[in-house]
Amino acid sequence: MANNNILSSVDFGKDILWMEAASMIKSKTLREVKSRYQDIKIVCYSEDDIFNRRNCSVWQKQCFPLIDLWVTTKSFNVSLAELPSLGVRKTLFVNNSYDPSIHKPVSIADKDKEIYGAEISFIGTFEKYRANSLLALAENGLEIRVWGNGWSSLKNKHKNLRIEGRPAYNLEFAKVVNSSAINLCFLRRSNRDLQTCRSVELPACGGFMIHERNKEIEALLPDEEAAIYFSSNLELIKLCRVWLKNQKDRQRISRQGRRRVECLRLSHADNIVRVFD
Repeated sequence: MANNNILSSVDFGKDILWMEAASMIKSKTLREVKSRYQDIKIVCYSEDDIFNRRNCSVWQKQCFPLIDLWVTTKSFNVSLAELPSLGVRKTLFVNNSYDPSIHKPVSIADKDKEIYGAEISFIGTFEKYRANSLLALAENGLEIRVWGNGWSSLKNKHKNLRIEGRPAYNLEFAKVVNSSAINLCFLRRSNRDLQTCRSVELPACGGFMIHERNKEIEALLPDEEAAIYFSSNLELIKLCRVWLKNQKDRQRISRQGRRRVECLRLSHADNIVRVFD
């Protein structure tokens, strides 16, 4: 159906065919588009590591040479050994981005604090190494609240670990972030992440973020200026203990993190302008 929809909706005067999560699109569809409209540009935008088997179909691989521009938030995918080696002619790396209408500081009422508040929060899908880190925090006397899918196996696992059993989207996301003293950001190992959407969304909401350390994200959000970074569970435990006691500097870093994503123009709209340029 998606292939037929492309052929029926692309007509004369269209400048760009924009594709996201388009693993079902076939090369013959793109060839037909190009044969009808030689000047149209085919752009693929991806927030996933295309070298992760789950993120790339056989059909998509056949499309690579037909794509005019591949835009990715994975800096390593643009290296010569990766996307170009598969036939992609032109690549562009962009940082992750946020939606200013959703990811912003919000007022928190007393009722919101009861519903969403926590000393330490994590919003995201279950992964084993994330669970190990959260259990390590809980076992060392730190209370954590977890929002997201796939965490049922940790329900009632530890008294300090509160599993909500559901995601937090849109306004709820912003309320969780603004009701939490510390917001954790774990990367996705299967995607070889150096940054993820949460890396930008959390500071955009004005949240205090403790994030897995690497050079790319530290260059984007400097350590102890716009975020705090950890490299091990031991360091994470230590940092959480230290920063829970330091509200004044948490607030300072939260404000600076928010200003940083604004100054870098990391909104979705700004990223699209970068692609068009």
